[in-house]
Amino acid sequence: MNDADILIGMFWTKLGTSTGVAASGTVEEIDQIVAAGKPTMLYFSGRPIDPNRIDVMQHEALRQFKKETYQTALVGSFTSTTELHATLLRDLMHQVRLLKSGKRQRRGGKIDETERLVEMLVSFRKAKITPADFHKFKDELLRPGKQMTPALVGPITPGQKGPNGHPIMFDKKGNLVELLPEEDAPGGVWELILRRNDNDIQKAAAEFEMVIWYDRKLVLLQRLEAGEETIDPAIKAGMLQAMEAAERKIGKRKIRSYYKDDFGWGMLNGKLSALRWVMGDEWDMLDT
Repeated sequence: MNDADILIGMFWTKLGTSTGVAASGTVEEIDQIVAAGKPTMLYFSGRPIDPNRIDVMQHEALRQFKKETYQTALVGSFTSTTELHATLLRDLMHQVRLLKSGKRQRRGGKIDETERLVEMLVSFRKAKITPADFHKFKDELLRPGKQMTPALVGPITPGQKGPNGHPIMFDKKGNLVELLPEEDAPGGVWELILRRNDNDIQKAAAEFEMVIWYDRKLVLLQRLEAGEETIDPAIKAGMLQAMEAAERKIGKRKIRSYYKDDFGWGMLNGKLSALRWVMGDEWDMLDT
């Protein structure tokens, strides 16, 4: 636990057995992480369970722990794996950004370094990873550079370099690219896109907007059929014509299977929000 950067914990109906120091071994480890000032993310399941399987004392201890933890950790709940997936991804990305933007504490001391080295050697031997394999993996997959970083916008000055130290230019489509050396073909280069052209950004945003609008109208149609809402017949007729036009433009099968679950729906809205922000709108501008 001393080497952990983030703690993620999940609970359902039980807290665990007291250690004499804390309510359970899990709680003791959580307290250590919290005391070290490290991000702690705890999630409590609300999925149904047979009441006969519930330990009343454990459930009460868990409820009290949850109440107390709100002050020291990020606490969430979920009722399905889909909801957990979306919530956890959102919270984890947020915490990673915070860690990346702040100054990381360096774990000092020769003893700590030695302990980590021994643990690494033992794990490598168990997995039958040789030093050559490790260095090859590190060189091929973990080397710095070639990452997507914020690109410069506007005219390119002679000799201007990209974030990886190589010349930049606009390609035929208007994308700002950096010319990186082609490792498998000496003398060759490959183009790393730093910023896509405005036409492609606007085209993608327009498609996302159309899909989101179409999906909202499908929900409205369901509510109309159920008698939960009413609209003017002329407005409904115009809406149906617009929906047919969207189906022709994107494809009926594609537009109706653009995403598979709530997480996909959230990602779609997030993409539209991000692209609109790039083009000058405020964040969370999702009007369609």
